[in-house]
Amino acid sequence: MSVKLIAVLHCNLDAEETFEQELKKLVEASINDPGCLSYELYQYNEERCRYVIIEEWQNEQSLKQHQEAVHYKHFIRVSPVLLAKPAKIKALTRLF
Repeated sequence: MSVKLIAVLHCNLDAEETFEQELKKLVEASINDPGCLSYELYQYNEERCRYVIIEEWQNEQSLKQHQEAVHYKHFIRVSPVLLAKPAKIKALTRLF
């Protein structure tokens, strides 16, 4: 069964442009990772500094490989200084 992650990220007001650039790099690289079924980025309409990433992976192994990728590690390294608070990440397993 596939694995889906939902990440909610809230960047600092003065970091929105830089954060979006980093998100764009992450998404563009991640959609090409082996086992990536989808990797979508959304922005709240009413809160421009709040984003949601919805990603789906073929299996746990694909997700683990993604988390070892250079682009993922780069984002994890640079994002804490851009975030207003830690990201909230929920993992879901598809049942049907």
